Order: sequence, then structure tokens, then C-alpha cells
Amino acid sequence: MITQEVQKKEAIQTQSDRADQFAESYETLTTEAYEDCFKYSRHRLHKLLDKYLPQKGIGLRLLDAGCGTGHHIAQLRTRGYEVAGVDASKEMLEHARVNNPDSIVLEADVEEIPLPDASFDIVLSIEVLRHLPRSAKSIAEMSRLLKPGGFCLVTATPLLNLNGYALINKVAHSVKIGDLAQHKQSFHTSARVQKEFTDAGFSSVQIHGVYIGPVNWVARIFPKSLSSMLKKWESVDAALTDKSGFRELSNMFLIKAVK
Repeated sequence: MITQEVQKKEAIQTQSDRADQFAESYETLTTEAYEDCFKYSRHRLHKLLDKYLPQKGIGLRLLDAGCGTGHHIAQLRTRGYEVAGVDASKEMLEHARVNNPDSIVLEADVEEIPLPDASFDIVLSIEVLRHLPRSAKSIAEMSRLLKPGGFCLVTATPLLNLNGYALINKVAHSVKIGDLAQHKQSFHTSARVQKEFTDAGFSSVQIHGVYIGPVNWVARIFPKSLSSMLKKWESVDAALTDKSGFRELSNMFLIKAVK
């Protein structure tokens, strides 16, 4: 049986191994949003983030918890935010520091961030909870770091998502099958999200679906058709993903929680 610490170390190593790939993908994100599933997922996510993040961030302190290559730090700094980042991967942080030489970027575990209580107006955490064996501990840390009335924007991976991540990961995380399952991951239902954020002291929790459909399987089976399919699918995606009957089937949750 895999221990929680081993699970976390494997997740960090997986992300470290892919640091250059992530950096390259983010560089072409705005011009090639339909090229692959990663870019499409971020394209859909960023539309929602723009809905909930103030366009002008002057006077607002934001922490990117699990900042990776520093893409979001760089983007938000141009909008006036004072942004700091933390990540546990040295390789990811090499990119983050090059991309953001004037920002505070720390190597730290998102479950134990060495920063004072009530330091930030906003905490952003993208594609982090899925890699943590103890998501509740990281959520409590976000709550600690937020000022009263502050909010976090956090993604989680739905247990019932139509890409089948949860089933594949449960069966195959210990077996190398291409890149289908690299390390044991964590998955959420809306009920689990509500409980963990409420238990951490958040007074309001909204859960939104980001994108839906077995798009990863289309990419594997019909790779040459993916781009045109995603362009056509997006209008359906936008209409369905955040509906109550479809949200649990989406491939990504975005949670807005107010302290």
C-alpha cells in the first residue's frame, strides 16, 4: 500500500520531470488553445478565472499555491497584482524564477507554507489538490493565509469525470502504461469539496464545472481530428459543463471559497 508521503513525493517528481513540457505549453497557450487537451483545459479555465478575479489587481496580494512554471504569476502581475508563489518542485521553480525575477517564489510544501497568517487577499491553486493525499490539510493552509473576507480559487478533479481519470488511476497507478497513470492521485465529489472547505473555515463555497467530455480519448484515438473537434465542441461544453446535472461529470472543478 502506498503511503501518503510516497504519493506526494511521486507527484512532485512527475511534475518535475514535465517542467520543460509545461513551460513550452504555457508559452503557446493563447495562440494554440485547441491544439491539445492541456491547452484546451487551460483555455476553458482561464475564462472562469477572469470572471472571478478582479481585472485590476492594484493593492491586492495574491498567492499562487503550487505555482509551477510561474505562468499565472506573470499574467497577474501585468494586471497590477502583488503576487507570490510557492511550489515543491525545484525544476518548476527554475522556470518560475526566470519568468518572474521580481516576485517572491519559494520552494515549499503547500501543506506547510512558511508565510504569516492573513497575508493575502486571494489564493490561487491550479491542479494541485489532485496530487495531494491530504487535500484538507492544504485547504486549511489556504484559509490560514487569507485575510478575513479574502477568497481562494482552487481546482479539483471530479471523481466521475468523463475522461475516466479516477478509474484509470485506481487500476493502473502502479503500472507504467504510457502516460495514462504516473502516480496515485486524489479525486473529489461536490460533497467532499463542500465539507473540506467548510471545515477549513470558509463561509461560502461555490463549485463550477470547467470542461466536460472524453476529450483525452478523442486525442488518443483521433489525434488529427482533435483541434477541429474541440472548436466545435466548445459551444456545447460551455452550455453543459456548469449545469447541476453535468457538473459532477466534468473533467475539472473550479472552487471559489470565501473566508
